[in-house]
Amino acid sequence: MIKAHFVSDALYTKRPIGAELFHVSKPLIFYSAILGREIAVPDGFKTDFASIPWFLQSFVQVNGRHIHAAVVHDFLCTYRKTFGITQKQVDQVFMEAMECLGVRRTQRTAMYAGVRGYQSVKGLFG
Repeated sequence: MIKAHFVSDALYTKRPIGAELFHVSKPLIFYSAILGREIAVPDGFKTDFASIPWFLQSFVQVNGRHIHAAVVHDFLCTYRKTFGITQKQVDQVFMEAMECLGVRRTQRTAMYAGVRGYQSVKGLFG
């Protein structure tokens, strides 16, 4: 089995769109062992990196080591139905990608719990 890894690095361009959004200006490609396929985030895709509540930003930076994983997560959240995958799989790929990037276990576990918790709350009200 092929291990998860980033096939390419990406570049990001900040665009004033009214919010803190960035555009992928060079495609980002990640091979997910969980999905058994490459995920290619195209140039032009918009991301906010990680939507981290203000009270957690001292623990986790919005643009820290995890940003490529956050971009893959944003992309999969947007197009998961196209890929035929569940939200839980999307979140597991996020965890997998953070591990590939060397994000500390405590930080990636907290971020994974955050995205899973968000989905639980969203499910109650959405």
